[in-house]
Amino acid sequence: MKQTFPEEHLRLADAAKYLGISKVTLYRLGESKEKFPKKIHITSRCCVYRKSDLDAWLASKEV
Repeated sequence: MKQTFPEEHLRLADAAKYLGISKVTLYRLGESKEKFPKKIHITSRCCVYRKSDLDAWLASKEV
């Protein structure tokens, strides 16, 4: 059964789609960029990103 979260939280695949990047690129950004938002570990196998954190990161890239 797929877990659902409030709209302000995005699973990894949804976060990648929201940013317009692949899941591999999302993983790379999360591992290498200090200012990229951190994953929130719900369980050992389930992680989410806050949509507001992703929006803030995107806004910082516009400068």
